[in-house]
Amino acid sequence: MRNGLKVLDTDCHQMEPAGMWAEYIDPKFADRAPARREFNGAQLMMVEDEPITNQTGSYPMDAKEFRDATLRGMQRFVKAREGQFSAASRLADMADEGVDAQVIYPTVGGQLLGKPFKDEALLLACCQAYNDWSLEYCSAAPKKLIMAAMLPMQAPALAIEEAKRVAAKGAGAFYLRPNPTNGRNLHHADYDGLWTTIETLGKPICIHDSGSPYWPSYGDRMETHTSGHIIAHPFEAMVAMMSLIWFGVIERFPRLKVVHVEADAGWLPYWLQRMEQHYEFSGNAEHPLLKKRPTEYFKSNFLVACRGDEMTLPAVIDLVGDDYVTFNTDYPHPDGTWPMGFEAFERQDISEASRRKIYWDNGAPLFGLS
Repeated sequence: MRNGLKVLDTDCHQMEPAGMWAEYIDPKFADRAPARREFNGAQLMMVEDEPITNQTGSYPMDAKEFRDATLRGMQRFVKAREGQFSAASRLADMADEGVDAQVIYPTVGGQLLGKPFKDEALLLACCQAYNDWSLEYCSAAPKKLIMAAMLPMQAPALAIEEAKRVAAKGAGAFYLRPNPTNGRNLHHADYDGLWTTIETLGKPICIHDSGSPYWPSYGDRMETHTSGHIIAHPFEAMVAMMSLIWFGVIERFPRLKVVHVEADAGWLPYWLQRMEQHYEFSGNAEHPLLKKRPTEYFKSNFLVACRGDEMTLPAVIDLVGDDYVTFNTDYPHPDGTWPMGFEAFERQDISEASRRKIYWDNGAPLFGLS
């Protein structure tokens, strides 16, 4: 607890050890597991003889200036780094800040899901390796460390198989990228079976972009990682939300719960306004599966995570409501707000009731926390 309030951080990350993939992958894929290898004079994570992040120069992650900024940012995580980002070091940091639970996503794994695979069986094995390792990690405190599972969205039938397997083992949510994958947006009919499965499993999907994918990204048009990151995360989130609403996914799968993380929340009133304007103009003329107003679908099925330092947060609460926002810090990524985001949030000009909802009440039921 923090100042009398329970705290759920809905966007946190693993820092996967490079050797984990080969250790946890199905042994028949061990020699092909993601691993750190030399590529053009640099040591990069590779799979299928390619870097897991796109190295074309668009939205790059390898600029010296960016690496230097990352190293400076990581100085905030002394305890975690000394503990090699172990569950024990994470739980100690959580105790220091009064955080009751974290939802935990991959780092390298998120990048891996941003590329095509020649061998879909290898892709599935990579997802299974991460999921089994992360479940074991989170077993140190399963009510505090909520594991979000990687799904091989490049292969929808395999994604269904893995969702069932890992939910049975204790996964609390499913991690999805918002980008088009193999030419498919999230509303593509190929995913209908997956949405049916996830509805049945009763776990939320958590939509979270990651840098330098091979798939199309709004960051592609930029020449630096910083500029690409500024636009990619919120713009991809906005398009994913519109896609799920306007193309009838939420209409057809009304129990599918969606949490947008690491994209801020300040865009939310504008985006609902923009969708409502188009609904006023053309209704569902091109979208016959849109049976209700866009905002109705949003309010029944979505949460959007805020940073503590968003100056627009009071406006989000005023214009949309305090029932639709949750909280995140991006721990332990250096571009996030741990730990200063907590104090920034507590300085916001919002009510104690709103603070309680955003910190805990809105998100906790979705992740099985009473």
